[in-house]
Amino acid sequence: MNIPQESETPGREPADPLRSHFEEMRLAHRVVARLLPRRGPRPEGLEWAGLCLPHSGVGGDFYDFLEPGPGRLVLALGDVSGKGVAAALMMATLQASLRSHFALGPGDLPPLLESVNRLFTACTASEHYATLFLGELDQASGRLGYVNCGHVSPILLHRGLRAERLGPTATPLGMFEAWTAPVAATLIEDGDLLLIVSDGVTEAVGPGGDAYGDDRLLAALLAHRELRPSAVVRAIADEVREFAGGRLTDDLTLVAARARACGGPGRSSAPGGNAREGGR
Repeated sequence: MNIPQESETPGREPADPLRSHFEEMRLAHRVVARLLPRRGPRPEGLEWAGLCLPHSGVGGDFYDFLEPGPGRLVLALGDVSGKGVAAALMMATLQASLRSHFALGPGDLPPLLESVNRLFTACTASEHYATLFLGELDQASGRLGYVNCGHVSPILLHRGLRAERLGPTATPLGMFEAWTAPVAATLIEDGDLLLIVSDGVTEAVGPGGDAYGDDRLLAALLAHRELRPSAVVRAIADEVREFAGGRLTDDLTLVAARARACGGPGRSSAPGGNAREGGR
């Protein structure tokens, strides 16, 4: 009895599953990296930077900078539950939803985010959710209206080294269909420095088992407060990785923004710049 033998194409080696996996992850990393802002708005009076370091090539963190109207700037940082490709797909869905809503022009944050939550809830499994900090800055007045959806509290460092924490105002996205997004507000004045991070920063664990935490984060921000935002995010990320001994278990994402000509006391006419880094 003749048994057919599998034939191989001459000169072609059999596919290596491990090599194919790494190649797919490399391509996925490139696609996800391009979702981060490459040419964000360059408003006068605000210098900003973002840094995203995925734990496993791709992840569920993202940051974005949008300009829905003249004199208005939106800063966002989100963190989707889970890791890897699945989290990256959900992240892309959430980011696309935010961008499409803001592309329609400025509007009230509560109904806009409530619509984003409905769409996100409808297209994700019940066990998945996303934390999000989204702030909208009115450059003329310096007013920052924000919604914090269960996210790590950003730190706003005012002149005189007064630290203000922008705590949660709502639960995470994707957990409830009937969901509201209360808005809080603060004032950003010239020289103030805003830092937004994902929980991969504050929950990084050191060799002794203790977390990096909010206190170390504030100390790092104070230590690097004179640097430009692009250097601030890089310096703090380096400190977190050193603290964890290189054994990180989550994505690290940071956004820093410094006001240069917002409203409020002591406003200045000096123009600001725009600095950023992608997750490379």
